[in-house]
Amino acid sequence: MRNARKLGGVIVIVGVAGVISAYTISTHFTKGCHEAMTSQALRNARVDLQIPPMPAVTADDQAFMDDLQFNPDGDMKDLGGTALLLGVRDNDVKGSSSEDLSLLADIHGNPATQREHCLRGPGQKEPTGSEAAVADCVAFIRERVLQALDGLDAAGRPDPAKRTPLSTYLALRGHVDVSLPTYYLRIGQALHAIQDSFTHTYRTPDEMKITVALDWLDSVNGTLVESRDGPAHAGELDVCNDPDDLRKTRRLLATEASTAVLRATLDPLTTHDEKVAAVDGILVTYLSYSPGCTFANGWCNAPERQYKDSGKNVLGCATAGAGQDNGAMATWGLIALVALASRARRRRLGAAFARALVIAGAITLATGDARAQTEASKPAAAAPVAPTATSTKTTTPAKEATPTTPATAATVTTTTTTTTPATPDTHAPPPPTIIPVKEPGPTDPGAMAFGGYLGWSGSVDKPAMALQLGARLKMSKHWTLGVDGEWNPWISTNGYTVKPGVFNMYGTVILRYPLAYEKFNLRTTVHLGASYLLMNLYGAPKGIIGLYAGISPLGLEYKLSGAFFLIIDPLNIAAPVPQLKGVPLTYPQYRFSIGLGVLTG
Repeated sequence: MRNARKLGGVIVIVGVAGVISAYTISTHFTKGCHEAMTSQALRNARVDLQIPPMPAVTADDQAFMDDLQFNPDGDMKDLGGTALLLGVRDNDVKGSSSEDLSLLADIHGNPATQREHCLRGPGQKEPTGSEAAVADCVAFIRERVLQALDGLDAAGRPDPAKRTPLSTYLALRGHVDVSLPTYYLRIGQALHAIQDSFTHTYRTPDEMKITVALDWLDSVNGTLVESRDGPAHAGELDVCNDPDDLRKTRRLLATEASTAVLRATLDPLTTHDEKVAAVDGILVTYLSYSPGCTFANGWCNAPERQYKDSGKNVLGCATAGAGQDNGAMATWGLIALVALASRARRRRLGAAFARALVIAGAITLATGDARAQTEASKPAAAAPVAPTATSTKTTTPAKEATPTTPATAATVTTTTTTTTPATPDTHAPPPPTIIPVKEPGPTDPGAMAFGGYLGWSGSVDKPAMALQLGARLKMSKHWTLGVDGEWNPWISTNGYTVKPGVFNMYGTVILRYPLAYEKFNLRTTVHLGASYLLMNLYGAPKGIIGLYAGISPLGLEYKLSGAFFLIIDPLNIAAPVPQLKGVPLTYPQYRFSIGLGVLTG
């Protein structure tokens, strides 16, 4: 039911309204506004204060940096830069995949986290709602800054040994808790709110003070009354590619304020209290509230009202940018549906597969019935008939027996008529095949035989490939045993780079359903064995060994020749689990497989 509600919500959101965002985070379909501004701010601070990049301390540090869902700039691929960017993204994703739109909608609609985006929380209504929202946002920023300062060493530099766990989602490893340097993680969360204060508010003409805080909760719920709840979140304000002077100025100020906070907190010549005082001064400069703008005066005739949504942009802070065309809307709708379908498959694959078969069968029957009715409604055409050939044989009547003459049998007259159509009946069923199609392998289909298999698989749900090589022993007409090895490289969604993945070795059991009079047979295949990790992932070092399991519920083997089969498995479920202890490492794949089988004769 929960997935069904989300599916309905996503369809309504995307189909009716389009998509909005705050300054976006980086995904395959959105520009990384937060990452770009934060990277530039750290770059500026490092130059000003001569702060070197923080190298990886452990193998796990390097492993998670190599497995991100986004691709940082080259000078941000150290431990400090990566932790800072994960922190600035966390306000939007909260440990979820940035591609799981169903979860992101829940995250952005959470009333408790509106302050992390400088938006109005529940109950923050006019006439004091904007002031209360700004105060909440500033309080959140100060809270995170104080936590960040606890991550500095005695010299005032970020201490790599002081760590805080963050729930995050990696491209291949999936959901894990990563241990990050405290300073960079917490200051990143603070910078996100600072940057959002320039896109979620109306400001004074010099852009330095906040006059009105925007409303997301009521606008997305369709209950917004502007005179009571304030202006709705405006998607067009979120654009960060400088389409006009106002939005360019906002982006530059957001970067400037972020740089100022990093400089103030990283300055090695200041004490803890001096750092806090400097940050407070920055917040006064950029996030002070200026009263007097109300619904009655058009929010001081705010120029930001030109970017007001026309009732069509309603999907979360970290999704696509405003101003997208219908093609982009359709793309997001498809992504949402795929994300939901993927989650449903993981939980109820068997039921979904059964329902799909029922639906496919119903469609097939309905189509066949409609075709039959269409054909039946056509007027029958009289087929021309060739001349009829008739043969007749006549005999004399039978004679009765006399004392001197035996009785003779009566001769029966028989007439045979043969009618041949001038044209063949195209709707007549084909004559039955009465000659079996030869099975590859031994002449006796039930005889034991050796063979082999070479195949390739591809997975989209969890991007991967697999190259298989195996040996086969046909035990009987129905049962075949085998042993297989496969290299299963995984494909990271971060740039779609091919990673070494795993090597799987497993035993195979095949139950065959021979169709003697067809060119193909059906089969069910089951695999069970071991999986060996060929690369380092976070919390899962190279070289560990776990389990492998797989199943193809229904496959097809086409009889190519006396020795070869073409084998197609349209749904081949593979589950390598190279790590079983701690946090298990799993990479389930829904594969399409094709291969060549051979049996000796």
